[in-house]
Amino acid sequence: MSGLGSRLFRGLGFWGGRVMLSRFEKTSARAVRANRNTLVKLLEANSGTEFGRKYRFAELAADPTGATYRAAVPLSTYDDYIEFVARMEAGEQDVLVADELLFFAVSSGTTGAPKLVPTTKKHHGFTFKYMGTVVQGVINRRLHRQGPSERGVDLMTFSGGQQMSSGGVPIGGATAEAVRRMARIVPHLWNSPIEVYTLADQPSAWYLHALYGLSNRRNQFVEAVFAPHLLEWLRAAEARWDELVDDIENGTLTKNLDIDDELRSQVMTLHRADPGRAAELRAAVAHGFDGFLSRVWPHMTHLMTITTGSFATYVPALQRYAGDLPIYSPSYGATESFIGVGLWPEHPERYVMATDPSYFEFIPVEHFGEAQPSTVDMEGIEIGRSYELVVTNHAGLYRYRLGDVVRVVDRFGEAPVIEFLYRRGTLLDLVGEKTSEDHVAFALSGLEGLVSPDELVDYTTRVDVDASPPRYVVYLELESGTVSNTELNRAADRFDQRLIDANPTCEGFRRNGLLGRPNLAVVAPGTFERLRTLIASGDLPTSASQLKVPRRVDDPRQVQLMSEAVIETV
Repeated sequence: MSGLGSRLFRGLGFWGGRVMLSRFEKTSARAVRANRNTLVKLLEANSGTEFGRKYRFAELAADPTGATYRAAVPLSTYDDYIEFVARMEAGEQDVLVADELLFFAVSSGTTGAPKLVPTTKKHHGFTFKYMGTVVQGVINRRLHRQGPSERGVDLMTFSGGQQMSSGGVPIGGATAEAVRRMARIVPHLWNSPIEVYTLADQPSAWYLHALYGLSNRRNQFVEAVFAPHLLEWLRAAEARWDELVDDIENGTLTKNLDIDDELRSQVMTLHRADPGRAAELRAAVAHGFDGFLSRVWPHMTHLMTITTGSFATYVPALQRYAGDLPIYSPSYGATESFIGVGLWPEHPERYVMATDPSYFEFIPVEHFGEAQPSTVDMEGIEIGRSYELVVTNHAGLYRYRLGDVVRVVDRFGEAPVIEFLYRRGTLLDLVGEKTSEDHVAFALSGLEGLVSPDELVDYTTRVDVDASPPRYVVYLELESGTVSNTELNRAADRFDQRLIDANPTCEGFRRNGLLGRPNLAVVAPGTFERLRTLIASGDLPTSASQLKVPRRVDDPRQVQLMSEAVIETV
């Protein structure tokens, strides 16, 4: 498509975003009925499946309130679907869902072994609907974009590979599949050619994304799925800045890349010497990299990445590079369902729930431990209370306990406005204290002056039941490599107090000698990159851009890797 065609394409996206945002707002005004209608349509569409016949979906669809459905169908977890999924892998139809499977998404496995999640065209389409239109409408309205956007830098990848099930159904990470199916429109949205997104070597991919991105002074955004990936790319660009600028100035390509001759030749075909741009780039960082993005790209309006929950830990370091540019957290979702849209960039923790990706239920926090707790739907939620989300989606999951715990902070029309708190599978719970991912992130955020937020590369935790009393181990990788033992001791004391402030239950157990002081352990540079490599080397293809560092490591190989990398501990 020509340059004019690309502008027309982006223009359609601009106006489509305005229309779809308006529709989303109107639907939110009647969210309770809209979400119940989603359930009725799901039950009708899947009434002929094996699961639908067993639970008499055709009859349940006659109740527009959803109460009969909630009473008849039990709550479920992934273990309840393992046998069904195995049959679907073999190619069997009409087991859980009537629609043909598009692929099996591989969950990131943050809270356990990777899971194969059935994905249909309709289920998959909600990500495109909301990210491609509604979110663009928010950007246009809230981030002062006055017209169709220019291109930007995007850091997704589909290098995780793809397998086929025995029945011929593709298996791959959901993010990778999204990009793979967008291949034809990538050149009209982002700088890098599609081949860069297939690179298995992440440092080489980071370099090429930076090379193409820095060459274009008109970029308006930089985006990555998760905040740590965006931060990692920015740090990589800073570390290789001179190399990048030299390549832009001379039209060359460094030999320090793990790419084949074919891609190198293609890059050289598209890459031209630009001494003027190189001079601009050198001037932009003459006094350092703080706030350099708006100097490098004068037309930039925002950074976009998910900063939900523990990812908020990375915001201070991102803000160092972003300066006054807003960091927009556009959406909240999981492999099993798209969930909500961030309508207010100034409140990145808040998301308005969508009504059509799934029928949503809510388990009150006091009933989490029950096997079949009672639930409420969007009508029954109360502002200020916390709930575990339950989804019935368009791909064969029925009353599925997602494990995500959210707090309802408001309503937008009738739609719940929620904040993600933590994922139940990542709780540190040695003696009944139930420390959450959110509690740990809060404690880490208070180490400024001891371990600066923009020094933190990444972190994870484990429980040490061999210690007496048992304790948490918090592994930290720092940009500077390490800190003195004295500083680390002070940081450990501060972390301990902040953790008690966040989760007062810990205090009683600490006082009674049932729970030990957390152990802070600084690991060698590059440890978390090795951890990601280890996780990605599993049996199932996992996209690098989808891969989240687990906030708790239990796998013996992961624990060994982290333990052997410790260079300072208290």
